[in-house]
Amino acid sequence: MYVYVFDNTFDGFLTCIYESYYNKIKPDSISIKESYTNNLIDIPLEITTDIKKSSKVYISMGKNFTNQTLKNIFNVFLSNNKNKYWILYNYIRLAFKFKSDVDMYLNNSFILDASKISKSVQLEAHKFTGFVRFKEFETNKFYASIEPDNNILVLLSKHFVSRFSNQYFIIHDIKRNLALIYNCNDYFITELDGDYYKKISTLNDSIYENLWKNYFSSASIDSRKNPRLQCRQMPKKYWKHILETQK
Repeated sequence: MYVYVFDNTFDGFLTCIYESYYNKIKPDSISIKESYTNNLIDIPLEITTDIKKSSKVYISMGKNFTNQTLKNIFNVFLSNNKNKYWILYNYIRLAFKFKSDVDMYLNNSFILDASKISKSVQLEAHKFTGFVRFKEFETNKFYASIEPDNNILVLLSKHFVSRFSNQYFIIHDIKRNLALIYNCNDYFITELDGDYYKKISTLNDSIYENLWKNYFSSASIDSRKNPRLQCRQMPKKYWKHILETQK
């Protein structure tokens, strides 16, 4: 059983796709280095990320795939699904076969799974456009912490950069130690460890936080409170980082 082992980057994964077409040895599974463990059954094949090879695959996908197919590929790669690499590998091979019609073949399990996972990731990203809460940590500099199920920072970038184009902000995914940082000109995603979150969390509430809490409290009507509906619209797993749920 041949296992492709790569570095967990998108370019690394596309290099795997390239090798699967031009290498005589096709994979039976795909794994990342940090989670792969040698065993007596597998024959691991380490795939070294090659930008030239990944670029060729990306250009070819752009010529042959629809925008929806490309979006599905990227969303699945960002997901937390444990089988995502194998699903993606097969989905991409089928997309090269069926071209623009690939997403119509929902009777195929790989195509159906890719569609479902992509929608789930996109839905979570959409929810977080409303769930992110900032706190001021320096003058006109704002910070927000989140713990999404999927790696959605890049999907949040367009919305928040557009909405807060003249504001320095950090959106910190503390589950993955990654942060989306915008400096009023450009944005980038970089590593940021949990110590930064702990430091920011100890700061006193800013005037903006207090204003928002007071507004939420005054706008709510006790007789219309519906905890069950609130949990459906805003699951408790998000409450840790939502100001209005904190006392």
